[in-house]
Amino acid sequence: MTMGTTTTACINDATSKPFLVTLREKEKQHQVIQMSNNPDPLSKGKKRFQFLVTLCAALGGMQAGMTLGWTSPILPYLTSTKSFLPQLSEDQISWITSLLALGAIVGAVPAGKIADRIGRKRAILLTAVPFATCWLTLLTTANIVSIYVARFIGGIGAGAACVLVPVYAGEIAQASIRGALGAFFPLLFSSGIMFSYVVGAYCSYVVFNIACCAILVPFVLGVPFMPESPLWLVQRDRKAQAAKVLTILRGLHYDIAAEIAILQNDVDRMANASGGIKDLFGTKAGRKAAVTCVGLMFFQQLCGVDAVLFYTVNIFQAANSTIDPFLATIVIGFTEVVMTIFVATVIDRFGRKPLLIISGTMMTVCLSVLGYYFKLKDEGSDVSTFGWLPLTSLALFNIVFSIGYGSVPFTVISEIFPPETKGVASSMSIVVHWSLVFAVTKLFPTMEDRMGQAVTFWTFACFTAASAVFAYFVVPETKGKTLQEIQSKLQRRQKSKTEYQVEPI
Repeated sequence: MTMGTTTTACINDATSKPFLVTLREKEKQHQVIQMSNNPDPLSKGKKRFQFLVTLCAALGGMQAGMTLGWTSPILPYLTSTKSFLPQLSEDQISWITSLLALGAIVGAVPAGKIADRIGRKRAILLTAVPFATCWLTLLTTANIVSIYVARFIGGIGAGAACVLVPVYAGEIAQASIRGALGAFFPLLFSSGIMFSYVVGAYCSYVVFNIACCAILVPFVLGVPFMPESPLWLVQRDRKAQAAKVLTILRGLHYDIAAEIAILQNDVDRMANASGGIKDLFGTKAGRKAAVTCVGLMFFQQLCGVDAVLFYTVNIFQAANSTIDPFLATIVIGFTEVVMTIFVATVIDRFGRKPLLIISGTMMTVCLSVLGYYFKLKDEGSDVSTFGWLPLTSLALFNIVFSIGYGSVPFTVISEIFPPETKGVASSMSIVVHWSLVFAVTKLFPTMEDRMGQAVTFWTFACFTAASAVFAYFVVPETKGKTLQEIQSKLQRRQKSKTEYQVEPI
């Protein structure tokens, strides 16, 4: 912790000036190095501290996951005779689940601009305010309106965290481990959902909310010790402090001047851009990046994953599964956490595209089988001998979702946009994400009622099939590339058909 404190300490003029002179000399030397065919000087460096600070920031993602998973164990209680609420209508239940998404949209829109103004670290710390307000409101009030308000406010924190944490991870990470660090956010997000499933299933309503609030404590205590983003520091003309941050993140033997030179080039380009929508769509690379990320968010939600997460217990109850619904829900959450850990270890080895293609293809199979199960059940067939099928299908669905569309989109968002548009682009992508969360969770009960569960899951299966096609033809591979190499790749003119067969973009 003392190391993190050192990074944020002020540097007096007496020590800063000689350091900056030396730094400028090394930057000039690095320009010569870049012109040669020497190996990449940025490929080495210690990585342990990068993992530690990303884990700390990702605790905000765990809070977002807990707010998302809260409804699955709580809705059965709120609709039971033991509830402190009067009987809830289907419309009220759908609002309890979907108001979180509306709040997330409100939180995501300004998050990027706030982070540009006050810094990534302070902006991440601010997300603790809506999370704490959410849990305290649920603890101290007992009516339907207060639950609506708490869910909306909790969503503000979740939406902001979804923007800020991936951006921070992308800016402090080396290219060789950016995928692994980017997977920390979905990993902690999944852990938060898992936490809600387990604690909500076996604890009372009050104890559950107290536990969720208690998990906020290590996040609040840890964030102040995180170093600020080196890019943001260079942007604020605080090169000496950025260099000291990079020394702690990368180690004493890392070529700090080389990375400072690259960051300065980014900042110089940012000085000529407003960082708004015009800059985002003003270049071919920006347009490609925007289409890629919006598409990933679109397919991530229209596979129906959040309908499954919000209504997991209800789905198992409707399926007449022979396995306890709450236990089955915990199994689903556990598989998602395990597979997200798996993704963190392989994403920088296998790349983004293969994981997305496998994920989309296998989700299609899982949802098609689940839809067929409900078709047999609705037709009056005896499905008692297949009571294990809903759990198997949903568990496998969660596994294949986690290895691709559950984790990879957040990594891609953190690395595919140039620094001058990263804030607005991330906010735009997350707004699309949470808008679709709202649409899916609000409409899912209606779809089940009017279309039937079989057709509902088959509809989701159509979108997952399309997601595999999208990943193959549209998503660029960014494995092991620096942020500058990614932008160059996006800016290239369209390749010939033969070149696409070798390296599809």
